[in-house]
Amino acid sequence: MQRYDCVVLYNTVDAREKDDCDERVYPSNIVRDEVPAIERSLVDGGFQPCVLPVANFSKDLVETLLDIAPKFVFNLCEAMNGSCELEMCVAGLLELMGIPYTGSPPLALGLALNKFHVKQILNSAGVPTPRGYVCRPGQTPAVPRSMRFPLIVKPEHEDASLGINSNSVCRTIEEIERQIGYIHEAYRQDALVEEYLDGREFNVSVLGDREPQVLAVQEIDFQGLPEGEPRIVSFRAKWDEGSLLFDSTVPVCPARLSKRLEQRIRDLALRSHLAVGCRDYSRVDMRTDARGSLYVLEVNPNPDISPDAGFARAACAAGYSYGEMIVRISEAAMERSAGAAVPVRAR
Repeated sequence: MQRYDCVVLYNTVDAREKDDCDERVYPSNIVRDEVPAIERSLVDGGFQPCVLPVANFSKDLVETLLDIAPKFVFNLCEAMNGSCELEMCVAGLLELMGIPYTGSPPLALGLALNKFHVKQILNSAGVPTPRGYVCRPGQTPAVPRSMRFPLIVKPEHEDASLGINSNSVCRTIEEIERQIGYIHEAYRQDALVEEYLDGREFNVSVLGDREPQVLAVQEIDFQGLPEGEPRIVSFRAKWDEGSLLFDSTVPVCPARLSKRLEQRIRDLALRSHLAVGCRDYSRVDMRTDARGSLYVLEVNPNPDISPDAGFARAACAAGYSYGEMIVRISEAAMERSAGAAVPVRAR
Protein backbone atom coordinates (compact mmCIF):
# COMPACT_ATOMS: atom_id res chain seq x y z
CA MET A 1 0.00 0.00 0.00
CA GLN A 2 1.31 3.42 -0.96
CA ARG A 3 2.30 5.62 1.94
CA TYR A 4 1.07 9.21 1.75
CA ASP A 5 2.52 12.14 3.63
CA CYS A 6 -0.11 14.78 2.81
CA VAL A 7 -3.72 15.04 1.66
CA VAL A 8 -5.34 17.25 -0.98
CA LEU A 9 -8.86 17.60 0.42
CA TYR A 10 -11.60 19.06 -1.77
CA ASN A 11 -15.38 19.06 -1.88
CA THR A 12 -17.21 17.53 -4.78
CA VAL A 13 -19.42 20.04 -6.60
CA ASP A 14 -23.18 20.13 -6.22
CA ALA A 15 -24.34 20.99 -9.75
CA ARG A 16 -27.99 21.57 -8.84
CA GLU A 17 -29.32 25.01 -9.69
CA LYS A 18 -31.46 27.13 -7.42
CA ASP A 19 -35.08 27.65 -8.43
CA ASP A 20 -35.83 31.04 -10.01
CA CYS A 21 -32.11 31.83 -10.11
CA ASP A 22 -30.48 33.65 -13.04
CA GLU A 23 -27.03 32.29 -12.17
CA ARG A 24 -26.91 28.87 -13.84
CA VAL A 25 -24.20 26.23 -13.52
CA TYR A 26 -21.42 26.42 -16.13
CA PRO A 27 -18.70 23.83 -16.80
CA SER A 28 -16.05 26.08 -15.28
CA ASN A 29 -18.01 25.98 -12.00
CA ILE A 30 -17.85 22.20 -11.88
CA VAL A 31 -14.34 21.27 -13.02
CA ARG A 32 -11.83 21.58 -10.18
CA ASP A 33 -8.76 22.34 -12.30
CA GLU A 34 -6.71 23.21 -9.24
CA VAL A 35 -6.87 19.67 -7.78
CA PRO A 36 -4.67 17.82 -10.33
CA ALA A 37 -2.43 20.89 -10.66
CA ILE A 38 -1.81 20.98 -6.91
CA GLU A 39 -1.26 17.23 -6.83
CA ARG A 40 1.39 17.51 -9.56
CA SER A 41 3.03 20.45 -7.81
CA LEU A 42 3.26 18.53 -4.54
CA VAL A 43 4.74 15.47 -6.27
CA ASP A 44 7.29 17.69 -8.02
CA GLY A 45 8.07 19.23 -4.64
CA GLY A 46 8.95 15.84 -3.17
CA PHE A 47 5.64 15.03 -1.44
CA GLN A 48 3.41 11.96 -1.75
CA PRO A 49 -0.13 13.38 -1.78
CA CYS A 50 -3.40 11.51 -1.41
CA VAL A 51 -6.24 13.24 -3.29
CA LEU A 52 -9.40 12.94 -1.21
CA PRO A 53 -12.78 14.15 -2.54
CA VAL A 54 -15.56 14.59 0.02
CA ALA A 55 -19.19 15.60 -0.09
CA ASN A 56 -20.28 15.26 3.53
CA PHE A 57 -18.90 14.99 7.02
CA SER A 58 -18.68 11.32 7.95
CA LYS A 59 -16.99 8.78 10.17
CA ASP A 60 -15.19 7.46 7.07
CA LEU A 61 -13.62 10.88 6.46
CA VAL A 62 -12.30 11.05 10.01
CA GLU A 63 -10.98 7.49 9.92
CA THR A 64 -9.29 8.00 6.54
CA LEU A 65 -7.47 11.07 7.84
CA LEU A 66 -6.45 9.19 10.96
CA ASP A 67 -5.16 6.26 8.92
CA ILE A 68 -3.06 8.50 6.67
CA ALA A 69 -1.88 10.75 9.54
CA PRO A 70 -0.65 13.37 7.06
CA LYS A 71 1.98 15.97 7.76
CA PHE A 72 -0.57 18.48 6.46
CA VAL A 73 -3.81 18.77 4.52
CA PHE A 74 -4.02 21.05 1.51
CA ASN A 75 -7.53 22.27 2.25
CA LEU A 76 -9.54 23.18 -0.87
CA CYS A 77 -13.00 22.67 0.65
CA GLU A 78 -15.36 25.53 -0.15
CA ALA A 79 -18.49 23.76 1.11
CA MET A 80 -19.62 20.63 2.91
CA ASN A 81 -22.95 18.83 3.08
CA GLY A 82 -23.98 21.05 0.16
CA SER A 83 -23.59 24.25 2.20
CA CYS A 84 -20.90 26.90 1.83
CA GLU A 85 -21.65 27.96 5.42
CA LEU A 86 -19.98 24.71 6.58
CA GLU A 87 -16.71 25.60 4.85
CA MET A 88 -15.32 26.80 8.16
CA CYS A 89 -16.22 23.48 9.81
CA VAL A 90 -13.73 21.58 7.64
CA ALA A 91 -10.91 23.70 9.04
CA GLY A 92 -12.44 23.26 12.49
CA LEU A 93 -12.45 19.47 12.13
CA LEU A 94 -8.79 19.45 11.11
CA GLU A 95 -7.92 21.60 14.11
CA LEU A 96 -9.80 19.26 16.47
CA MET A 97 -7.89 16.33 14.96
CA GLY A 98 -4.56 18.13 15.37
CA ILE A 99 -3.80 18.02 11.64
CA PRO A 100 -2.04 21.09 10.17
CA TYR A 101 -3.75 22.46 7.06
CA THR A 102 -3.27 25.16 4.48
CA GLY A 103 -5.32 28.30 4.32
CA SER A 104 -7.27 30.42 6.74
CA PRO A 105 -8.59 29.29 10.14
CA PRO A 106 -12.30 28.72 10.84
CA LEU A 107 -13.06 32.21 12.14
CA ALA A 108 -11.74 33.95 9.02
CA LEU A 109 -13.54 31.51 6.70
CA GLY A 110 -16.83 31.94 8.54
CA LEU A 111 -16.49 35.69 8.88
CA ALA A 112 -15.86 36.20 5.16
CA LEU A 113 -19.28 34.72 4.38
CA ASN A 114 -20.91 37.66 6.14
CA LYS A 115 -20.03 40.59 3.91
CA PHE A 116 -21.57 43.22 6.18
CA HIS A 117 -19.64 42.01 9.23
CA VAL A 118 -16.45 42.14 7.17
CA LYS A 119 -17.28 45.74 6.25
CA GLN A 120 -17.65 46.59 9.92
CA ILE A 121 -14.32 44.97 10.84
CA LEU A 122 -12.51 46.68 7.97
CA ASN A 123 -13.98 50.06 8.89
CA SER A 124 -12.90 49.59 12.50
CA ALA A 125 -9.37 48.90 11.21
CA GLY A 126 -9.40 52.14 9.23
CA VAL A 127 -9.95 50.44 5.86
CA PRO A 128 -12.50 52.32 3.73
CA THR A 129 -15.45 50.38 2.27
CA PRO A 130 -18.49 51.61 0.29
CA ARG A 131 -21.43 52.82 2.33
CA GLY A 132 -23.97 50.06 2.65
CA TYR A 133 -26.76 48.43 4.62
CA VAL A 134 -28.50 45.06 4.89
CA CYS A 135 -32.13 44.46 3.92
CA ARG A 136 -33.58 41.32 5.47
CA PRO A 137 -36.54 39.37 4.06
CA GLY A 138 -39.77 41.03 5.13
CA GLN A 139 -38.20 44.47 5.57
CA THR A 140 -39.19 47.44 3.44
CA PRO A 141 -36.32 48.06 0.96
CA ALA A 142 -35.97 51.74 1.85
CA VAL A 143 -32.69 53.48 0.98
CA PRO A 144 -31.06 55.58 3.75
CA ARG A 145 -30.81 59.28 2.92
CA SER A 146 -27.04 59.14 3.39
CA MET A 147 -26.64 56.85 0.38
CA ARG A 148 -26.57 57.94 -3.26
CA PHE A 149 -27.59 56.16 -6.43
CA PRO A 150 -26.49 54.12 -8.27
CA LEU A 151 -26.45 51.24 -5.80
CA ILE A 152 -25.41 47.62 -6.18
CA VAL A 153 -27.31 44.71 -4.62
CA LYS A 154 -25.73 41.35 -3.81
CA PRO A 155 -26.39 38.38 -1.51
CA GLU A 156 -24.80 38.85 1.90
CA HIS A 157 -23.60 35.24 2.30
CA GLU A 158 -22.34 34.09 -1.14
CA ASP A 159 -19.05 34.14 -2.99
CA ALA A 160 -17.88 33.50 -6.59
CA SER A 161 -20.15 36.38 -7.75
CA LEU A 162 -23.29 34.34 -7.11
CA GLY A 163 -26.33 36.60 -7.18
CA ILE A 164 -24.54 39.32 -9.17
CA ASN A 165 -25.94 39.88 -12.66
CA SER A 166 -26.72 42.59 -15.20
CA ASN A 167 -29.56 43.89 -13.00
CA SER A 168 -27.45 44.22 -9.85
CA VAL A 169 -26.57 47.90 -10.37
CA CYS A 170 -29.72 49.89 -9.61
CA ARG A 171 -30.52 53.53 -10.38
CA THR A 172 -34.06 53.86 -9.05
CA ILE A 173 -36.11 52.75 -6.05
CA GLU A 174 -38.08 50.44 -8.32
CA GLU A 175 -34.91 48.70 -9.47
CA ILE A 176 -33.70 48.38 -5.88
CA GLU A 177 -36.99 46.78 -4.83
CA ARG A 178 -36.82 44.36 -7.74
CA GLN A 179 -33.24 43.27 -7.10
CA ILE A 180 -33.61 42.96 -3.33
CA GLY A 181 -36.71 40.85 -3.97
CA TYR A 182 -34.68 38.67 -6.32
CA ILE A 183 -32.01 38.03 -3.67
CA HIS A 184 -34.62 37.24 -1.04
CA GLU A 185 -36.56 34.93 -3.36
CA ALA A 186 -33.74 33.10 -5.16
CA TYR A 187 -31.13 32.95 -2.40
CA ARG A 188 -33.30 32.99 0.73
CA GLN A 189 -30.97 35.37 2.54
CA ASP A 190 -30.31 39.01 3.38
CA ALA A 191 -29.44 41.43 0.61
CA LEU A 192 -26.41 43.71 0.94
CA VAL A 193 -26.92 47.11 -0.67
CA GLU A 194 -23.89 49.32 -1.31
CA GLU A 195 -23.06 52.46 -3.19
CA TYR A 196 -21.81 51.50 -6.64
CA LEU A 197 -18.32 52.80 -7.36
CA ASP A 198 -17.95 53.60 -11.06
CA GLY A 199 -14.17 53.52 -11.23
CA ARG A 200 -11.31 51.05 -11.66
CA GLU A 201 -11.48 47.54 -10.19
CA PHE A 202 -8.50 45.69 -8.74
CA ASN A 203 -8.02 42.31 -7.14
CA VAL A 204 -4.97 41.86 -4.99
CA SER A 205 -3.44 38.52 -3.98
CA VAL A 206 -1.66 38.05 -0.66
CA LEU A 207 0.68 35.09 -0.06
CA GLY A 208 2.30 33.92 3.18
CA ASP A 209 1.64 33.39 6.88
CA ARG A 210 4.03 35.03 9.32
CA GLU A 211 5.24 37.61 6.80
CA PRO A 212 2.47 37.87 4.17
CA GLN A 213 3.52 39.31 0.81
CA VAL A 214 1.30 41.31 -1.54
CA LEU A 215 1.74 39.92 -5.05
CA ALA A 216 1.29 41.77 -8.33
CA VAL A 217 -1.86 43.92 -8.51
CA GLN A 218 -4.39 42.87 -11.15
CA GLU A 219 -6.94 45.19 -12.78
CA ILE A 220 -10.13 44.25 -14.62
CA ASP A 221 -10.46 46.02 -17.99
CA PHE A 222 -14.14 46.69 -18.70
CA GLN A 223 -13.69 48.58 -21.97
CA GLY A 224 -15.11 45.78 -24.11
CA LEU A 225 -18.43 45.52 -22.27
CA PRO A 226 -21.54 46.23 -24.37
CA GLU A 227 -23.11 49.65 -23.97
CA GLY A 228 -25.48 49.74 -21.04
CA GLU A 229 -23.89 46.74 -19.30
CA PRO A 230 -22.71 47.63 -15.77
CA ARG A 231 -18.94 47.63 -15.25
CA ILE A 232 -18.88 44.72 -12.81
CA VAL A 233 -17.61 41.15 -12.72
CA SER A 234 -20.97 39.41 -12.71
CA PHE A 235 -21.46 35.68 -12.32
CA ARG A 236 -21.63 35.19 -16.10
CA ALA A 237 -18.58 37.39 -16.64
CA LYS A 238 -16.64 35.19 -14.22
CA TRP A 239 -17.84 31.72 -15.25
CA ASP A 240 -19.62 31.66 -18.64
CA GLU A 241 -16.58 31.18 -20.86
CA GLY A 242 -18.62 31.34 -24.07
CA SER A 243 -20.25 34.68 -23.32
CA LEU A 244 -19.45 38.22 -24.43
CA LEU A 245 -19.39 39.25 -20.76
CA PHE A 246 -16.59 36.76 -20.03
CA ASP A 247 -14.58 37.98 -23.01
CA SER A 248 -15.17 41.64 -22.11
CA THR A 249 -13.88 41.55 -18.52
CA VAL A 250 -10.17 41.21 -19.19
CA PRO A 251 -7.61 40.83 -16.37
CA VAL A 252 -4.50 42.99 -16.72
CA CYS A 253 -1.62 41.78 -14.56
CA PRO A 254 0.38 43.60 -13.45
CA ALA A 255 -1.91 46.61 -13.57
CA ARG A 256 -0.63 49.91 -14.93
CA LEU A 257 -0.50 52.08 -11.83
CA SER A 258 1.17 55.16 -10.47
CA LYS A 259 3.60 54.39 -7.65
CA ARG A 260 1.38 56.23 -5.19
CA LEU A 261 -1.77 54.29 -6.13
CA GLU A 262 0.05 50.97 -6.14
CA GLN A 263 1.43 51.60 -2.66
CA ARG A 264 -2.04 52.54 -1.42
CA ILE A 265 -3.52 49.35 -2.92
CA ARG A 266 -0.82 47.18 -1.39
CA ASP A 267 -1.21 48.79 2.02
CA LEU A 268 -5.00 48.32 2.06
CA ALA A 269 -4.71 44.71 0.84
CA LEU A 270 -2.31 43.75 3.60
CA ARG A 271 -4.32 45.54 6.28
CA SER A 272 -7.51 43.85 5.07
CA HIS A 273 -5.87 40.41 5.01
CA LEU A 274 -4.69 40.83 8.59
CA ALA A 275 -7.90 42.44 9.90
CA VAL A 276 -10.05 39.50 8.76
CA GLY A 277 -7.52 36.98 10.10
CA CYS A 278 -6.53 35.41 6.78
CA ARG A 279 -3.60 33.05 6.56
CA ASP A 280 -1.36 31.60 3.80
CA TYR A 281 -3.27 33.17 0.90
CA SER A 282 -6.19 35.49 0.23
CA ARG A 283 -7.56 37.86 -2.39
CA VAL A 284 -8.77 41.39 -1.67
CA ASP A 285 -11.11 43.11 -4.17
CA MET A 286 -11.10 46.91 -4.47
CA ARG A 287 -12.55 49.69 -6.59
CA THR A 288 -12.09 53.41 -6.99
CA ASP A 289 -14.93 55.88 -7.15
CA ALA A 290 -15.26 58.53 -9.87
CA ARG A 291 -12.78 60.77 -8.01
CA GLY A 292 -10.16 58.04 -7.65
CA SER A 293 -10.64 57.29 -3.94
CA LEU A 294 -9.98 53.63 -3.14
CA TYR A 295 -12.37 51.28 -1.29
CA VAL A 296 -12.21 47.60 -0.36
CA LEU A 297 -15.18 45.56 -1.59
CA GLU A 298 -14.49 42.06 -0.28
CA VAL A 299 -11.89 39.85 1.33
CA ASN A 300 -11.77 36.25 0.10
CA PRO A 301 -9.77 33.93 2.40
CA ASN A 302 -10.23 30.93 0.08
CA PRO A 303 -9.82 32.25 -3.49
CA ASP A 304 -9.50 30.15 -6.62
CA ILE A 305 -5.87 29.03 -6.96
CA SER A 306 -6.21 27.03 -10.17
CA PRO A 307 -3.40 27.57 -12.72
CA ASP A 308 -5.41 29.98 -14.89
CA ALA A 309 -6.96 31.99 -12.04
CA GLY A 310 -6.03 35.50 -10.99
CA PHE A 311 -4.11 34.40 -7.89
CA ALA A 312 -1.71 32.21 -9.89
CA ARG A 313 -1.39 34.97 -12.50
CA ALA A 314 -0.39 37.45 -9.79
CA ALA A 315 2.08 34.97 -8.30
CA CYS A 316 3.66 34.43 -11.72
CA ALA A 317 3.99 38.19 -12.22
CA ALA A 318 5.67 38.35 -8.80
CA GLY A 319 8.25 35.76 -9.84
CA TYR A 320 6.76 32.48 -8.57
CA SER A 321 6.07 29.44 -10.72
CA TYR A 322 2.80 27.67 -9.98
CA GLY A 323 4.65 24.84 -8.27
CA GLU A 324 6.68 27.23 -6.13
CA MET A 325 3.48 28.95 -5.02
CA ILE A 326 1.88 25.66 -3.98
CA VAL A 327 4.98 24.46 -2.14
CA ARG A 328 5.28 27.76 -0.29
CA ILE A 329 1.65 27.47 0.88
CA SER A 330 2.33 23.88 1.97
CA GLU A 331 5.48 24.84 3.84
CA ALA A 332 3.53 27.42 5.83
CA ALA A 333 1.20 24.65 7.04
CA MET A 334 4.14 22.41 7.97
CA GLU A 335 5.79 25.21 9.93
CA ARG A 336 2.66 25.34 12.06
CA SER A 337 2.80 21.55 12.61
CA ALA A 338 5.50 21.91 15.27
CA GLY A 339 2.88 23.03 17.76
CA ALA A 340 0.10 20.76 16.56
CA ALA A 341 -1.14 17.74 18.43
CA VAL A 342 -0.47 14.31 16.91
CA PRO A 343 -3.67 12.65 15.61
CA VAL A 344 -4.56 9.68 17.78
CA ARG A 345 -7.19 7.05 16.98
CA ALA A 346 -9.81 6.78 19.68
CA ARG A 347 -10.08 3.29 21.23
